[in-house]
Amino acid sequence: MSITIDIDTGGTFTDGFITQDGDAFSVKVDTTPHDLTEGFLNCLEAVASQLGMTLTQTLQRTSVIRYSTTYGTNAIIQRSGPNLGVLVTEGHEEDLYDEEGTEYDWLLSQSLVVGVPVSIGETGEIVGEINQDEIRKKIIELLEGGARGLVIGIKGSHRNDAAEIQLRDIVRNEFPRHFLGSLPTLVSSEISQSRDDGLRLRTALISAYIHHGLARHLYKAEEEIRRRGYTKPLLVVHANGSVARVSKSVAAYTYNSGPAAGLVGSNELGSDIGLQSGLTLDIGGTSTDIGAVGEVWKGEESSLTVDGVSIDVPAIVAKSLGGGGGSIARVENGEVEVGPQSAGAYPGPMCYGLGGESPTVTDANLVLGYLDSATFLGGGRNLKIENARQGIAEQIADPLGISVEEAAWRIRQTVDQIISDGLISYAESRGLSPDVLFAYGGGGPTHISTVADILDIPTAYCFPMSPVFSAYGSSRMDVSHLYESSLSNASSDKVPISELTGPMKEEAQRDMQGEGFDASNITYEVHAGVTLEADPQIKAYIAVADEAFVNSATVVAEAEKVLTSNGSADSSIVWDSVRMKATAPTPHPELTQPDYSGDYNSKKAELSRSAWNGSAFEDVPVHEASSLSAGDLIEGPAIIESEFTTIFVTQQRNARIDGANNIVLVTKES
Repeated sequence: MSITIDIDTGGTFTDGFITQDGDAFSVKVDTTPHDLTEGFLNCLEAVASQLGMTLTQTLQRTSVIRYSTTYGTNAIIQRSGPNLGVLVTEGHEEDLYDEEGTEYDWLLSQSLVVGVPVSIGETGEIVGEINQDEIRKKIIELLEGGARGLVIGIKGSHRNDAAEIQLRDIVRNEFPRHFLGSLPTLVSSEISQSRDDGLRLRTALISAYIHHGLARHLYKAEEEIRRRGYTKPLLVVHANGSVARVSKSVAAYTYNSGPAAGLVGSNELGSDIGLQSGLTLDIGGTSTDIGAVGEVWKGEESSLTVDGVSIDVPAIVAKSLGGGGGSIARVENGEVEVGPQSAGAYPGPMCYGLGGESPTVTDANLVLGYLDSATFLGGGRNLKIENARQGIAEQIADPLGISVEEAAWRIRQTVDQIISDGLISYAESRGLSPDVLFAYGGGGPTHISTVADILDIPTAYCFPMSPVFSAYGSSRMDVSHLYESSLSNASSDKVPISELTGPMKEEAQRDMQGEGFDASNITYEVHAGVTLEADPQIKAYIAVADEAFVNSATVVAEAEKVLTSNGSADSSIVWDSVRMKATAPTPHPELTQPDYSGDYNSKKAELSRSAWNGSAFEDVPVHEASSLSAGDLIEGPAIIESEFTTIFVTQQRNARIDGANNIVLVTKES
């Protein structure tokens, strides 16, 4: 018996995607914001219950657990990271190497920034002198000021990390780890090799801000499953589309990993259907994320932006629109507005009956008949429609002088328009002409048909794993480690790439073998890190062969095409680093292919319920997703209910069931 488990912690629910000997199923439990580990373990208990085993029996038979956590996102939103002390080169205490003056007062206090008279010269030499006694005084000054973590970012340290390492060693010698007053210390050159000193420092700051709490959470989760019989490492999902064990994970790499996993899963499914150009729509409880899918998908991007702070972290980037099922509706200037405020996991929408005091998108969908109070979450939560009606009446309908149903309809229309406008802007900014839309997240299938109608997109897909799609996406990921070397001698065209990647490969093999992987199974990808000379933050990674030379004309020409579309066309290209990605395979479940060549036959529903059509309630056929099979055709309007989501099919569409039990929503003229 082979079991794989993938878990994704969202703002409202914690999702699990599980396979057992080729069969797949999903579970969904409440996220526990007070302790994410509790929700993680509850999800595993739900898995064991579905399998008819104890948790220990389940874990003993499990070959891999991959986990995507929102801890980093929560820490940023809640501003719950530690006070950070910062050591920079003298003269940069106020600007932190950022001429534009990035605003991130929430991240650190100016009073906890001190300067030291040292930097790294153009040829890699240490300029200035490190006086240990003076450094000790400055560190004590930071501690007395309230610093509970330290970040060291010395100018030019991408060329040579010696000065940063010396400063860190002083900290460790003065405050060794066995002291209660030990000071967690992170140096910028270990987190980033960017030649932009400000970008490198900001990356280290964000990583340090979430590092300690994230480590505590992940090690606790790993310890809990080990106590229950799991013998393999817990693998943590990274935003670049890979996983790594807890001890090999950089905190900043885990930020936004759930949406990245969703795009990985979308890309694989897009490949299965031969998709050229499409968009993805992920509606969760607290946010809506969108992205591209198909041959247009670019995969790994160069950096992330965290609450307005740009950092140098390789990531697959989804764009967040802010509106989710828990997004709060209100009246402003006589109009209905939705989000970005959310009711979250607790108290949640008013219909949850957990104390929520503001109407949400979920409340509106319940009042309109798109959701069934008795079947929500497979019957695991009985929704209270009277709460939803009361909240919408008092806060939306009465102020506008309209009925509760009309108010709920405006809430739904508002969020659909927000999503549609976001998708249009996203597509236009990337020159995309999408003809397919993918829907996932618990709320995506409920809104997908309407959004596709607004955008005039002929085909939309909902998948059996749509409600837990980020967890599904991580099931497609392998273990990867990144290694990067700065090129202080980038002007030379005589240095073969192999001279730089050779030591990286040796390090990668040691790391992977230490994690139990056979060196012969490791694959390597090498990329040149290129930037615009005028703006090092505009960066791209261009695939390069080992036998190529630094500053290869072919690579520089390709870099010019990529970078000048994002910056000044007359800015020269700087090849400033070489990055290598080492990958070892993990178990991937095999899923049914979507091909279906037979005829589609109309499927009649045994149930119906009243749903609002914009002006009145009408009886709409209701189908159980579990009763559908390849070749079934459902004429809209219709409702399809699965365990963790509800799919609404508009009047303009039909739903076809393909060979993988995907629900394909097509316009009736198609």
